[in-house]
Amino acid sequence: MKILRQTFLVLAAAALAQSCTTKPSGEEGKLHITANLKNMNDTVVVVVADADKVQKGEELYYDTIRTTNGQLDVYVPLTHACNIALLNMKDGQPVGQMPFCGVPGEECNISGDWHGEYFLSGSKFYEDFNEIDKVITPIHREEVALVKDCESRMAKGEAQEEVIKFYQPKAADIQKRMQDAQMAFIKKHPKNEACVTLLSELPADKAMEAINMLDAKVKEGRMKPVVETVRKQAEKELKRIEAAKSIKEGNTAPDFTLNDINGKPLKLSSLQGKYVVLDFWGSWCGWCIKGFPEMKNYYNKYKGKFEILGIDCGDTEDKWKEAVKKNELPWLHVFNPQDDGDITSTYAIQGYPTKIVVDPKGKIAKVVIGEDPAFYSFLDELFK
Repeated sequence: MKILRQTFLVLAAAALAQSCTTKPSGEEGKLHITANLKNMNDTVVVVVADADKVQKGEELYYDTIRTTNGQLDVYVPLTHACNIALLNMKDGQPVGQMPFCGVPGEECNISGDWHGEYFLSGSKFYEDFNEIDKVITPIHREEVALVKDCESRMAKGEAQEEVIKFYQPKAADIQKRMQDAQMAFIKKHPKNEACVTLLSELPADKAMEAINMLDAKVKEGRMKPVVETVRKQAEKELKRIEAAKSIKEGNTAPDFTLNDINGKPLKLSSLQGKYVVLDFWGSWCGWCIKGFPEMKNYYNKYKGKFEILGIDCGDTEDKWKEAVKKNELPWLHVFNPQDDGDITSTYAIQGYPTKIVVDPKGKIAKVVIGEDPAFYSFLDELFK
């Protein structure tokens, strides 16, 4: 069983398996999803979160489905195994999501409660997934019970700090036992394709270890796109963790070359001799956009004393250029591709915006995560 969570609000309900439905002719190669769920609204959006398309900035597949009495029946076109999400819609807005792995040619039957536990059954892949659920669901339930206990404590007036102290060690223990159970299952069932669904739930080092435990036919078969997506993410995260050891004040800022707004290569070291603010941002980042007016003020306030190099992350080139023009950003800009040239791992970026001040000698002078007034206070101290 999968358990949907909301922060400090968890509702659980018993789940029942549904039998398979015969696939009509002409639907081969598609994922057939049927659902019978409590608390499912009359409109559900199906999203295919294909990592390759996300990385290339391409449009995702989605379809809006009308449901009847909590029941849904839809065929989703898939070219390969990838992540699927059902969005529970109300007044045109998603009020809940149900993620799972979609595999072309399979039957996925979902039953249970949208606000609690839900159960996947159907063809072989999803029946194999059930074997995993039998192992991890009891541990999930412990997590649910812990969260409800914390809710109750806070409702009775216990201080949040005390609740956190109570929660953290118990949550860490549950998380460790969950990871141990997941790793043990993969080790015991390396030929089970559904083991691939556990990879994204593991920390980067464990994910890489788990991938190595999988049978070659699983890694190189139809689940390869999912495995490779997790592998790339894990490698990127491990690189970020390692980079975090050196992205500290006083250390040399790693040099890089990215294309500017005119498509010409711009090297960070070419700006040496002046203070440079590396601004990691994206058009999708609300706080990044909100911070631009104050950044413009300070760019003019200390004009000539420092340069800003905007490093766009997570956009297509078109969206990046459109955002630069729309927000009238007068400083230097480069595009950070979401591939092997991505420098967010090199700079151990964890949140957006992140501003890194590099001094005239190429040393890191300040790192500020988020739209924090501390950044502007630092500039005032630096240039006053």
